[in-house]
Amino acid sequence: MDRPEIGGERGKVRRFGVWRNYALLVYTALALWTLLVVVNAIVRDHSIRWDLTPEQRFSLSEFDRRVLDSLQHDVKVMAFVRTEDVPAFKELSNMLFLVAAESPRVSYQIIDVNKAPGMAAQYGVTSYGLVVVESQDRRRTFDNARANLLIPAILQVSQVEVKKIYFTVGHGEKDIFGADRYAGFNRWRDLMTQNNYQIENVSLFASDVPEDCAVLVTVGPKRDFLPGELTTLASYLNRGGKLIAFIDPFGSPTLVEFLKQYHIDFTEQIVVDPNYRLSAGEILTMQIPRRAKDNPITRSLSDPAVFSVARAIRVTADPGAKAPGGMVVAYISRFLESSGQSWASGDPKTIETGLTEYKEGRDSMGPAAVGVEIDYAPEGNLAIPQQKMTRIVGFGSSVIAANQFVELGSNEDLAVSVINEMAGDQMLIASRERLRQSSGSAFYITDQQARTILYLGVIAEPAALFAIGIIVFIRRRFLS
Repeated sequence: MDRPEIGGERGKVRRFGVWRNYALLVYTALALWTLLVVVNAIVRDHSIRWDLTPEQRFSLSEFDRRVLDSLQHDVKVMAFVRTEDVPAFKELSNMLFLVAAESPRVSYQIIDVNKAPGMAAQYGVTSYGLVVVESQDRRRTFDNARANLLIPAILQVSQVEVKKIYFTVGHGEKDIFGADRYAGFNRWRDLMTQNNYQIENVSLFASDVPEDCAVLVTVGPKRDFLPGELTTLASYLNRGGKLIAFIDPFGSPTLVEFLKQYHIDFTEQIVVDPNYRLSAGEILTMQIPRRAKDNPITRSLSDPAVFSVARAIRVTADPGAKAPGGMVVAYISRFLESSGQSWASGDPKTIETGLTEYKEGRDSMGPAAVGVEIDYAPEGNLAIPQQKMTRIVGFGSSVIAANQFVELGSNEDLAVSVINEMAGDQMLIASRERLRQSSGSAFYITDQQARTILYLGVIAEPAALFAIGIIVFIRRRFLS
C-alpha cells in the first residue's frame, strides 16, 4: 500500500522539475530579450564601425568633423537617383549617413527621379546622380554622386561671409568674363564663384580700391599703370591690402618697376626648361616641378602646374628688409620654381622662335622662380597675424588661369588656392587637400620621360632580347 504514495511523491517531484524548467526557459528568454533591447539602445546611440580600407574611404576625417562641428546653419542634401541605381551610390549613402550622424544640422534625402519628377524639375535635374546641397538660399550641385565632393560642397554653402575679389581694368588685362578658349578666363571666374566669391572689376584711374576688397588681382596687364593709379595701389597696400599680379613677359613696365620697391623683380628673362616640357611640345610650355610644401598656395597640388611663356621672378631682399609705407619684409616664399637644369633666357627672340640655347653671361641658370610671395608687416610689429599683413603674390605668366590651360596639371587647384589663401579661406584649401587624397592624379609625361620610354622600348628591350638569343645560340653551338 506504500508504493502508490512513493510514486505520487515522485510524480510531484517530476512535475515540479518540469515547471521549474519552463520557468527557467521563460526567465532566460526574458533576460535575453532585455539584453538585446539594451544592446540595441546602446548601438543606436553609439554606433561602432570599422573602416578597413587603406584610404579610410568610409570614415570622416578630422577635417570633415571640423567642418561639420562648425556649422551654424542647417544644410539640406538631396541625391537624385533611380531606385535600380541605388547600389551604385552606396558610397554616397554611407557618407550621408556619417555626416548626418556627426552633425544634427545636416539632413538628407535620396530621391528616385522617376517617382518624384516634379521635385527633380524644381531643382533642374537633367541627369541621374545629381546631388544638390543647400543652405541659406545658397546651392551647390555636383554630378556622379561622388562622396568626396560632399564635404567641400557643404563648406561652400555654409560660409557666412561673401567676399569680393576685384580685378583691375584699363591696361589691356585679360578678360575675366570672356569665354574664348585662348583669351578667356571665365572658367576660373566660375570656380571662384563656386567658392562663394563675388567678382567685380575696378578701375584705379576712376576710383580708389573699394573698402570691401578682399583681394585685388591684375591679370596680364600690357599697358602702363599711370602715376595716380600706382599711388592708389600703394595706398591700398599700406593699409594691409592683398595683391596678386599675373604679369606676362614685357607686360606693364611701370607696374613692374613699382613692384621692385617691394623687392619683387619681374625680370625680362624667359624660363626655359627642356627636361620638363610636355611631350612633343615646344620648350616654352613646361611643367613646374619644384613647389613649396609649406605654402598653402601649393600645398594641395597633386601634380605639377603647367606654365607657358613665363618670365623669371627674383626676390631681391631677405626678411627684415625695409619696404615702402614703413613696412618690413616678414615672410618670403618662392613657392614655384623650375628645375635645376633650366635657365632664364635673355634672348629677345625666344618668344618669337620658341628656340634658344643657354648662353653664359646672357642667361641665368635655374632653378628660376615663376611664383613668389612676400608678406610685409609694420616695422616693429612683426608679430601681427598674417592675414593682417600686406601680402603680394606674383606669377610670371597669366595663361595658367586661362580657359586653355586651367585644366592642365594642377593649374585649376593653383588658381583657386591662391585666391583662397589671400582671402583668408584656408579651410577651402584644406577641403581640396582631402579631395586630392581620395582621387587619382592626372598623368602627364615630360619630353625627357618620353625619350626614356622610347629608348627603353625601342633600343634597350630589343637589344636585351637579341643578347639573350646570341648567348643561347652560342651555348647550344658549343655544347652540341
